[in-house]
Amino acid sequence: MAAKRYFNESESNEDQKPEKKMKSRPSFASVIGEVVMVNSLQNLFSALEPLLRRVVKEEVEHVLGRNTRSLLRSPSLRIQALEPSSLKLKFSNKLSLPIFTGSKIGSCDNSPLQILVVDNANPNVPIILPQPIKIEIVVVDGDFPKGDRETWTSEEFNNNIVKERTGRRPLLTGELNVTMRDGFAPIGDIEFTDNSSWIRSRKFRVGVRVVPGSNGDVRICEAMTEPFIVKDHRGECKYLAYSNEI
Repeated sequence: MAAKRYFNESESNEDQKPEKKMKSRPSFASVIGEVVMVNSLQNLFSALEPLLRRVVKEEVEHVLGRNTRSLLRSPSLRIQALEPSSLKLKFSNKLSLPIFTGSKIGSCDNSPLQILVVDNANPNVPIILPQPIKIEIVVVDGDFPKGDRETWTSEEFNNNIVKERTGRRPLLTGELNVTMRDGFAPIGDIEFTDNSSWIRSRKFRVGVRVVPGSNGDVRICEAMTEPFIVKDHRGECKYLAYSNEI
C-alpha cells in the first residue's frame, strides 16, 4: 500500500509540473499588447520631439535676446558680449605738481579736472554715451601697472587701490563720486589726508573707474594719472616761499 501511495503521489507531482510551466509562460495576446503599447509610445515621442525642440529653441533665443538688447540699442555701444571693450576713461588734463596733504588737487593749467570717455582707435575724440554713468575716484599704487602696460583687468586695478593706514582718516576726501553726462565728468574738490612715504613705491596715482552696474555689461577701462609724490603740508610753506623767490 505504501508503494502504491508513493507511486500515486509521484504521478500527481509530475502532472502538476507542466501546469506550473504553462502558467508562467506569457500568452500570445499579452505579447501583442506590449508590442502595440511600445509602438504607440515611440510614435508619441516622435510626434512630440519637433514641438519640444521648437519650444526650447524659442526660450533660449528669448533669454539671449533679452540680455543683449541693451548692448545693441545704441550704435556707439554695439560691442559683442564675448569681445573686450575698446572704451576707456581718460583725464582731460594733467595734475598740478607738487601735491601736499590738505591742499586741493588741481590741473596744471588751473582748469577743473575732467574725465572723458574715448575709444582706443581714436583717443582724442570724446564719446557721448546714451545715458549718464557714475564714476568713482580712488587712489592707486604708483607702481601699477608693471612695465609699460596700458591695459589691465578690472580685478588687477581693484587689487592695486590704496586704502588709508589703520587708524587714519580716509586717504582721499572730497567729492569722490561724480556723474558723467554728455561724455564729460568734472572733478570737484578732492585732497589727500596722508603723504605717500609709507607705501613701497612712495608714490600715488589718482584713478577713476565706472561704478559697477551703472553701465550695464559694457566694460569701460579705468584711467589713472601719472605717479606722483604726496608731501606733508608742513613742507608746503617752504615750497611756496622758495617759488616766490625764484
